[in-house]
Amino acid sequence: MIETKRLILRPLAPQDEEAFIRGISDDELRRMYGFPAELSADKTRRIFARFSTLPTAYGLVRKTDKVLMGFVLDVAPELPEEVLRSLPKDGRTLAYATFPPYQRQGYMREALSAMIEDHFHSKSTSYIHCGYFPFNERSDALLRSLGFKTIGQHTLGSSTIIDKIRFKA
Repeated sequence: MIETKRLILRPLAPQDEEAFIRGISDDELRRMYGFPAELSADKTRRIFARFSTLPTAYGLVRKTDKVLMGFVLDVAPELPEEVLRSLPKDGRTLAYATFPPYQRQGYMREALSAMIEDHFHSKSTSYIHCGYFPFNERSDALLRSLGFKTIGQHTLGSSTIIDKIRFKA
């Protein structure tokens, strides 16, 4: 668990399921984060079930009212093999989404900043990778403001992912 001034980042829990499903069912969010256009209730439950089994799938929870506002996945680097060969072995990929109506309020900046700090100072991580879809200009701006640099792009299924990386200072 990681705490910030306004947030708690904690493992996803069974009580988060309905808020998670509502959050990823939003049309704009599905488009911005590359989820399929048609997400059935069964499919969203399977996504939640898969995420909630990961010990490093964090719910982004507001301290004041305990509302689930999004998530951050902290996983092994998800980069093409040729890129991974040129990087240290102790990197991580952070994948994230903020649910409407909590976007554009600085919550994800606060969450990612805390996770970066935790990785670079407590977990001896050498670099953090984040990827985003080319049309997600807000994610690009957020990552640039947090010190991430573009290192290339790769495809995931039929989608292009822009890869950004930040090394430990």
